[in-house]
Amino acid sequence: MTGEPRQPVDTRTLALVAFSATGGAFIEYYDFIIYGYAAASAFPAIFFPRLPPTQALLFSFLAFGAGFPARLLGAFLFGHFGDRIGRKFTFVVNLIIVGAATCLTGLLPGYAKLGIAAPILLVVLRILQGVGIGGEFGGASSLIGEFAAQRRRRAFWMSLATLGVPLGSIGAAVVLLIMSKTFATTGWRVAMLLSVVMVIPALLARYKLADSPLFEQLKQTGKLDALPSFGVLKHHTRPVILLALVYAFQNMGAYVAGTYLISFMRFAGISLATTATILLIGRFGSLLGILASGPTADFCKRRVTAYIGIGLTTLLSYPLTLAVLSKRITLVTLLEILVNFINLGILLGLAPILTNESFPTKFRYSGAGISFNFAGILGGMIAPSLLTGLIGKDVFHKWYYIPIVYGIYAVVAMIALRFIQETRDLKLEDLDRAEPALRTVRT
Repeated sequence: MTGEPRQPVDTRTLALVAFSATGGAFIEYYDFIIYGYAAASAFPAIFFPRLPPTQALLFSFLAFGAGFPARLLGAFLFGHFGDRIGRKFTFVVNLIIVGAATCLTGLLPGYAKLGIAAPILLVVLRILQGVGIGGEFGGASSLIGEFAAQRRRRAFWMSLATLGVPLGSIGAAVVLLIMSKTFATTGWRVAMLLSVVMVIPALLARYKLADSPLFEQLKQTGKLDALPSFGVLKHHTRPVILLALVYAFQNMGAYVAGTYLISFMRFAGISLATTATILLIGRFGSLLGILASGPTADFCKRRVTAYIGIGLTTLLSYPLTLAVLSKRITLVTLLEILVNFINLGILLGLAPILTNESFPTKFRYSGAGISFNFAGILGGMIAPSLLTGLIGKDVFHKWYYIPIVYGIYAVVAMIALRFIQETRDLKLEDLDRAEPALRTVRT
């Protein structure tokens, strides 16, 4: 690629980009997490009423898990168009898809009215929702990262690509708390339909965006890849796989401490209202952690920050599980705040930093989206269903599977991290200069 942006993008423009990414991610992860809450509390009785409770819960989590391979498919699709046409177009379309799928799920009748068609349609809509969300991370991280490429504190700006995740989680937890008495019956439907109202300002903000300077320069030179989603797998296989293995841990921890914990706490005798309160308070830890992730990654370097985050989260999983079983609510809340600060804060905020700094502009949207959403399959899809099958309702005798699962994922993530390049002092433009002349097309 020839040339560089002449000067850093001004703060006002960066703030608008960050707001559009945060607002959209808020809506999309609010929808995604509300679905997870419903899977843990409402779906077993509404969509799988003829199954025993444990099996019904397992099938609900499997329906929830269907969104994860769909996210990977979405990352392929949106990555292709995001790296070929532009970040802005895909950034708008994926938000529309998620909002529509969530709205239709909220209106979907249960098994009593539709029979077997009800759970089938539930899974179909979950897949559609997942496809839309699959385009979010790659779009948000690449857009903010490329606008902030020449900023001295670019890590801070890049970390904001994930700020909408805890905000969406907080929104979902607030709704769960307010509707705790009716959530398992009708409240989940209201919660899903609320996203229709929320999506409008996020769409307007994204519509006003322009594509990043780095992408525009690449487009003008005609060096766009013909099939970027496949090209990144062919030419950058190593970082895709390594980043996916590292962030499989973060995804696992997020959905175990968030989604699976709801059913675990219910079987331990803790009410849904109390659980919702704990989850809500814990999400503020995540919010603070993301804001701290950029400066931490600059001070400690990227890999050291990840090592510390993975290790501490794994150690905290043991006392958190025991605190739930002993119903020590104050301790559970404090530990949930810490786990969220580290895993859903520091580590999550580090994700767009590592992915932005691992792929050149021509593959950045695809590479970031595919690696992060592949991690969702390895961690977020597998872990809750696995723990449900291993533990079932016998939480007081089989609780030890939770720290064991954390430990296994941590070992794999730390080994993968060993082979990831430290990128603190790297310039994004250097990745483009080092990129060989691959198969390109004129636009």
